[in-house]
Amino acid sequence: LVPSLLLLPALALGIWIAVGRGLQPLEQLTAALTRRRPGELGLLALPSPPAEIAPVVDALNDLLARLEKALSAQRAFVADAAHELRTPLAALRLQAQLVGRATDDAARAKAVGEFKRGLDRMTHVVGQLLTLARQEPGAVGPPSVAADLAALAREAIAGQVDVAIAKGIDLGAAALDDNAMILGDPAALGVLINNLLDNAIRHTPPGGTVDVTVGIADERPFLEVADSGPGIAAQDRPHVFDRFYRGKDTHEPGSGLGLAIVKVIAERHRADIV
Repeated sequence: LVPSLLLLPALALGIWIAVGRGLQPLEQLTAALTRRRPGELGLLALPSPPAEIAPVVDALNDLLARLEKALSAQRAFVADAAHELRTPLAALRLQAQLVGRATDDAARAKAVGEFKRGLDRMTHVVGQLLTLARQEPGAVGPPSVAADLAALAREAIAGQVDVAIAKGIDLGAAALDDNAMILGDPAALGVLINNLLDNAIRHTPPGGTVDVTVGIADERPFLEVADSGPGIAAQDRPHVFDRFYRGKDTHEPGSGLGLAIVKVIAERHRADIV
């Protein structure tokens, strides 16, 4: 018993050294994370991490990469929004000054009309920005449910028909297949269809046509919006889904966010858009 008791301190010391060496990688990982600044999202680099901790490092690096991507998209969104809102806000300020400087009722009524139109444009841009923010990857949305593309298309057409009639455009459905069902967010899909129809109606000359088709091809549901407008110039096609991008030959009012929102919603539903 005496030799065993004499060995206990050596055994305790050996265990303490072994455990300390085994926990060194965790201490290095803790120190590396503690030294990081809030905005520093680069990958963690540990010298020869043991096999037991390597999966933790890989998972953290994957999380940091996704956070960096999300924050970069957020920074770009805020910068773009600030830049695009600056011009209409300056225009509103100028129009408000014109209302104050009006010397007669006719001039004042004209200035007020311009101010209201500017306010409507600002409201539209802010609404589109909020919609885009809600559809961003990573945003918490409602759970996916079965969505009827044909029913959503009928609802969108009914909502846009008055605008089309006012412009003298024949808006309708070429074919709507009630079997075209997908799993997704019906509200977001409704925004997608409405934006496509709004875009088509805006850029189709009076007397033109806009047709919606919903069907199934190659065992995949599809939705098509076709119009008799001038189409998109070849040089603009690579950029039409960029935020705030408007073609050089575009004379219709708009925010340049409609098709960007369409693309984000399509990507959320793992859909192709062409």
